[in-house]
Amino acid sequence: MIRRSLSSRTMLSAVTLCLGFLASFSIVPSNAKAASSSSSSSSSIGSPILMDTSGGLRLKIPTIPTNEGVVAIITSPGSIQSLLTAQSNDDNVLALEDNRLICRGATLQSMTAAQKSALALTSLVATVIVMDGITIGDILAAGWKNTRHARTLTALFRARLALDVSSSSSSSEKQTLVLCVKTDSVESVGSTLVAEVKALFEATAVETKASASFDDLYTVVVKSISSKPEAEEVLAIAKDLAAEIASSSSSESSILASVLQEANERIKESGITAVALDPPHIAHAFVAVSNAHAKQAKSARAKIATWKSRAVRGLWTDGFGADAEAMRKRILSSFDSETLSAAGLPLVAPYRLEKRNQLAALVDSSIADLFSTQVKNLESRTLKRLHAQLLKRFDKIPVEEVPSENAASIRAAMFSFDNIMNELEVPSLSLTKTKACREMEAKLTDEVATFDDSPAAQIKRMKKVTEVTSKEKKPGQRAVDFGLDLVAVLRPDGYGSLQGYAGYNLGGSSITFGIHNDADDPQTIAQFGGVRPPLLRVQPKLRVDIEM
Repeated sequence: MIRRSLSSRTMLSAVTLCLGFLASFSIVPSNAKAASSSSSSSSSIGSPILMDTSGGLRLKIPTIPTNEGVVAIITSPGSIQSLLTAQSNDDNVLALEDNRLICRGATLQSMTAAQKSALALTSLVATVIVMDGITIGDILAAGWKNTRHARTLTALFRARLALDVSSSSSSSEKQTLVLCVKTDSVESVGSTLVAEVKALFEATAVETKASASFDDLYTVVVKSISSKPEAEEVLAIAKDLAAEIASSSSSESSILASVLQEANERIKESGITAVALDPPHIAHAFVAVSNAHAKQAKSARAKIATWKSRAVRGLWTDGFGADAEAMRKRILSSFDSETLSAAGLPLVAPYRLEKRNQLAALVDSSIADLFSTQVKNLESRTLKRLHAQLLKRFDKIPVEEVPSENAASIRAAMFSFDNIMNELEVPSLSLTKTKACREMEAKLTDEVATFDDSPAAQIKRMKKVTEVTSKEKKPGQRAVDFGLDLVAVLRPDGYGSLQGYAGYNLGGSSITFGIHNDADDPQTIAQFGGVRPPLLRVQPKLRVDIEM
């Protein structure tokens, strides 16, 4: 019996011990285990990436409700992050850390569509947006409108004004902007920073033609961060503000992943990522520079076209040099005055300088081309005139006077050429007459030296010979002239050993007397039919000249 009772007591003690051991453990649901494992794995592998540089949205994240609001931290690339446990990777444009969105802020360089999409997502999804990396220099020294933070806020404002405020299907919830300044105290810059942010919003609203006011959409809180406790305090304040706003909101609670997915689809449909992130005044300055360039280029081309219309016809413009310099000065001065406000903007100043250089290059190259064309036209005209002068006086001046006449012609041609070149040259562009005059003088000298062998001179020489050889005698005065020609021949005896002639002219009459002693020559006798020729033979001839 004793053994049985001991055995029963032993068994009872064992059961009691087992029940106590089981009671020390709590039963954990399966979804809690999954969440716990997901949380532990998330903390072990780092911040989950929601969007990388490719622009794709990754939503394999823990189930996070939005009933307590969504806090987003916008980092400043290239600077030390005060609000993150680890330095963010610039390749991850949107990530998740401790149930907070981590978005990469804008830079002064061009940004990709993925980076713009991340900022737009943050603007549509977040309840409280915390901006990190603001310095005193950004507010006072550099000018807030010209900083990377202004570009970040511009992207946030444009996305919300375009997709949230303008949407009639949902009411706009008020967001809180927590601006973290790296300083010991924000009393001296807090009001200035808030005013700059409001001015930036108003400019963006005017640009997008939105009627919403800044106070209806945003609440601005300026905080200083100079230590880790202050950073932790800012995160705690952001969390409390998000919970407060979410509790007063009438919208239903949903899952963060679905909210991101819906917002991403709206962003893709709107095409807002194609819009530049420049603040409105920067964008307006770019447009003003572009419009001024187009306007002045059009004005310059119109003036240049009138000059070209004469140049292509072989002419030149009187006073071209002075007009070209005045036009160039007017075009550049007008461009400078119309874009003067953009000269002080670091983002726009290089673009303005580039456009001004393009405008100056357009005007300078056109003036140089016109100058060259008009000089060629003037050279051609001068050579033609000299050639015509040489051809006109060809064979009309004595040979000994030809060199002096040629030198005088060259001097006259060069004098005229030099006077016209004074009106064509543009000294401000180094388009002077020196080289053209030197080359023109050499061409005139060559023209004079080779003129005698030129085809025109040879043709004129041939015409001159033809005129001389084919010239007919001009008819004289009408008259009738009479004359008597008397011829006498004495033929004494002999055989032809003596022969001679003598003659005399008197006015229109003439006498010719000859002697030939061939009366005994058998040939002479045979000519007279076998008889001796007469001793003296006289043959008179009456001549009558009539001129009609």
